Amino acid sequence: MLRQLELRALAESDWPGVTALEAETYGPLGLSEDPAALRSRAAASPRTNLVLADGPDRVAGYLLSLPYPDGGFPDLARVETAAARADRPDNLHIHDLVVAREHRSRGLAERLLDRLVEIASAAGYRQLSGVAVNGAHARWERSGFRSHPEVPIPDYYGPGAVYIRRPLHSPTPEGR
Repeated sequence: MLRQLELRALAESDWPGVTALEAETYGPLGLSEDPAALRSRAAASPRTNLVLADGPDRVAGYLLSLPYPDGGFPDLARVETAAARADRPDNLHIHDLVVAREHRSRGLAERLLDRLVEIASAAGYRQLSGVAVNGAHARWERSGFRSHPEVPIPDYYGPGAVYIRRPLHSPTPEGR
């Protein structure tokens, strides 16, 4: 019998699990980031980072997102700085959405994304964006995103990387 996973805000104690899962997922693609870069992205918007916990300090999945100008995205080789982002953009950029291999095909990515949509809408964001890597754009399109191949993506995101967007219908902002 599968245990119920806890969906919650990313906590400091989750970082070993997040970085291990990130390396396992993106390392074989040559897309793994330095842990300091990942932490800097989460620090840019602590309320928009989520984890699926499989018991204490066991990460089954995570989502990192941060405000970014439309059409922009983090440089994978650099630590995030406030100068790289626009002042209070209407766009919330999904940097990573990862579910551990043993927990896939259970709707957990959708669970993470649905919760982020709630958070982003309540905060007044007008859209979500991301960079679909490794041919994942079709999976994102099933979740309401549209591919935008006209947005140039640097080679360091891997071959076939595509910028994606999804509009949000935001209620009155609660503040970011």
